[in-house]
Amino acid sequence: MLSIFNFSDASPVVLVIMLIISVFLWIEGYRLYKLAVFFLGFIAGFSLSALILQAVPSLPVPGIVIQVVVGLALGAASFLILKLGLFIAAACAAFILLSNLLQSLGMAGTVISFAAAVVAGFVATKVDKPVIIVLTSIVGGFAIIGVLLQLIKALPYDTSFLPAEGTIVWLIVKVLVSAVGIAIQFSKVKDED
Repeated sequence: MLSIFNFSDASPVVLVIMLIISVFLWIEGYRLYKLAVFFLGFIAGFSLSALILQAVPSLPVPGIVIQVVVGLALGAASFLILKLGLFIAAACAAFILLSNLLQSLGMAGTVISFAAAVVAGFVATKVDKPVIIVLTSIVGGFAIIGVLLQLIKALPYDTSFLPAEGTIVWLIVKVLVSAVGIAIQFSKVKDED
């Protein structure tokens, strides 16, 4: 299963930085949409290159270097061409969500997910404001919970009472946190209009 919010190898310092960025994106994504689109493009490039690199047995440079370079390139392209950035962000979000939901269908699920991702990308370029708000809130909300789950592991307390990381409980929490971010951003934009 593709996960763009897997921070299991990150140090606590990186996790705290990612938490700050995630909270800012979750609440202020629309105000800084160019930066948010860069961030979403970076995540897309970083994650997709990680997925592709899993199939490559040996590399001349560390995989993380390739992931960062591809992420920065896609982020920069998204920042410079906002419509491209919105297309990439919406398409990646739709593909990741649908491919996880349709995983049991195998290749048919992947094809359906890809087709829906392309449609989502085109729709996103036509209705940019709501798409930016929803995508930044979802990315921020999911990242916040992903980072917090990793930070909890670093605590010197017994956390065995918490549900396992990949359970439906955490998915529900991520969706609820994202929904709060969407509501916050829409209320801020409404107040500014």
